[in-house]
Amino acid sequence: MTPIEIVEVRDLSKGRGLKGAALLAAEGAAIARALAPGCCNVVLDERGTQFSSPEFSRWLEAQQVQGTREIAFIVGGPEGIDPILSEQAHLRLSLGKMTWTHEMARLLLLEQVYRALSISRNIPYHR
Repeated sequence: MTPIEIVEVRDLSKGRGLKGAALLAAEGAAIARALAPGCCNVVLDERGTQFSSPEFSRWLEAQQVQGTREIAFIVGGPEGIDPILSEQAHLRLSLGKMTWTHEMARLLLLEQVYRALSISRNIPYHR
């Protein structure tokens, strides 16, 4: 069993009057506070690395072999991700060139993680 926890940070675009770079920086700081020390941070970014499902499965397996205990997949809000957070990520991952709402991106990501784990455990789900 692989435990998965979904953590959401508060939407700072509402009620604070933050916009642009100030909004991204504030959201980035809130996300950084929510991350466990030493975890592998993966930022979803349309310009990031694209994997096939088997490639993503191999990447997850490699993280496990390297001793990675926790992976945080970071999905940004409507304005994107703070550039500093993105630069510090261990991986920038693309779910494709299309733009998705953060809710859809989360759903697609969860499905791909499940698919990748199924592949690595030889469970026929991924076919």
